[in-house]
Amino acid sequence: MFDFKAMVLNKSSSKTSLKNKKQLTLVNFQAGLMSLGTFLSRILGFIRDISFSAVFSKTETDIFFSAFRFPNFFRRLLGEGSFSASVTPILTQSLSEKGKKYTKELNSCFFTLLFCLAILLTLLGVFFMEEMMNLFFGNSAYASIEGKLEKTVLVARLVFTYLFFVSLYSYFMSVAQVFGKFFIPALAPAFFNISLIAFAWTPKAWWPFPALSLAWAVVAGGILQLLPVLYEMWRLGLTAKLTFRFNYPAVFQLGRRFLPGMFGLAGLSLIGLINIYFSADLEEGSISYIYYGDRLMEFPRALIAVSLGTALIPELTRQSSSESRTEFKAVMSYYLRLLLFLTLPCAVVFLSASETLVHFLFGRGEFDAISISQTAMVLQTYSLVLIFSSMSRILSSGFFALNKNWYMAFGTLLFVCFHFLCAGFLTPLYGLKGLVGATALSSAFYFFLLTFFLSYLIGLFDLKPLLALLLKTLPGLILLGLCLVFIPILWFILAFYLSFIVSHSVAEVLSSFIALILAFGLGGAFYILGALLFKEPMANEFLNFVKKLILKRGLD
Repeated sequence: MFDFKAMVLNKSSSKTSLKNKKQLTLVNFQAGLMSLGTFLSRILGFIRDISFSAVFSKTETDIFFSAFRFPNFFRRLLGEGSFSASVTPILTQSLSEKGKKYTKELNSCFFTLLFCLAILLTLLGVFFMEEMMNLFFGNSAYASIEGKLEKTVLVARLVFTYLFFVSLYSYFMSVAQVFGKFFIPALAPAFFNISLIAFAWTPKAWWPFPALSLAWAVVAGGILQLLPVLYEMWRLGLTAKLTFRFNYPAVFQLGRRFLPGMFGLAGLSLIGLINIYFSADLEEGSISYIYYGDRLMEFPRALIAVSLGTALIPELTRQSSSESRTEFKAVMSYYLRLLLFLTLPCAVVFLSASETLVHFLFGRGEFDAISISQTAMVLQTYSLVLIFSSMSRILSSGFFALNKNWYMAFGTLLFVCFHFLCAGFLTPLYGLKGLVGATALSSAFYFFLLTFFLSYLIGLFDLKPLLALLLKTLPGLILLGLCLVFIPILWFILAFYLSFIVSHSVAEVLSSFIALILAFGLGGAFYILGALLFKEPMANEFLNFVKKLILKRGLD
């Protein structure tokens, strides 16, 4: 796995004309451990989703995914969203300027605020869940299926308690990172996934209906995910206490950052809720198809765009404080180009090998041919969403660094309104295809909108380097796509010969795995070689990082 955070902080190309090279090489061993923990958790997340698709029917997964969307929405605001992003720089500054004792007091103050907010929202969600579900599914085709809405309400009430646990987990993870502890907090979500995997395979006879097992798995997983970071807090001597002394200047600073940041980062979560609303009138299983497509898209997006965007904020903050708009734009331009270089091949994989990939990962048990075809269609459309939403994540780092969160909040409002209108127009005409198509259009709209706002703040933003990269990588992308198109043929040939050695079922699995590895490996090599042939600097940056990683020379 590539430590993209390390790559971001390590590199500095002469062509970017950036100053203070030492500030771009701040990565350490803990950052590598954080990437390792995140990667392990993501792999378990895939095993979890594979278990869901194999064990549960479309009706049951629709129930669970609809219910789980609501705590996930608030989690992205309170937990890993604006609250954590706002707290981290404040605590970091406090630790460097006022020491550990004062930071511990501030930690307890912030913890109390989050504790009260999380428990209030959790209680409101549990008590008013039926009303929320009626708002989304009231007179829809979803509610017309006997018992489906009632089961969804029950599951949603249980899973909404997860919001409390995950909000505390995300906060303590941020505090641990301020004090240089990365691995255990990054690994903790693995325990959540283990809980879901274990409960998914329990006998269905144990439960009134199958989706209820996943609801209790979420409750247990939320507690298990929280325990490791509580242990880390205890080890650091940072056990937070409830305190109602809020007379700290940093509390007002947190409010100024948190509120606009919350609206700014709510975009994709609100899009998810809008998609739930419109998919309620589509054929059964549509909610599940969108979920599986989301999960596959989130894997490269989280490892590349989120890591890149998170690592970029400190450097952009330094550039903005130095009032060097030229350097600020140079940093932004460089990392947008790096991001595009890394996400383009992922998008081509989704576009060219979606059905093969979905079949390999989920094509067993309850996940039938229609499910494979529909999820593959979602994934193909999400290839565009991956590119534009990833670049928007980098641009949002610029607004945080400039402390201009209200611009991003206003952009998010326009983004959500645009998507609602697109989805409302396209979904009745084209069904599920129209809904995911609206998501792709909205993602592109959001990217250009943020580009416009950022250009207004720091001067005209030059997109020519992105177009140059696209042209230089195009031949390699075409060769990558051709390699992926031939996967089914390679799969068939390998399965034929392997069937003479092992059983038919084993031959199927082995041949698909080998075919995917060979096609991805050969296609990836063509992509890199094509970029090198056309002298794309990002290819050299990528290879230099891989070389250092293999030789274990460290990132110095």
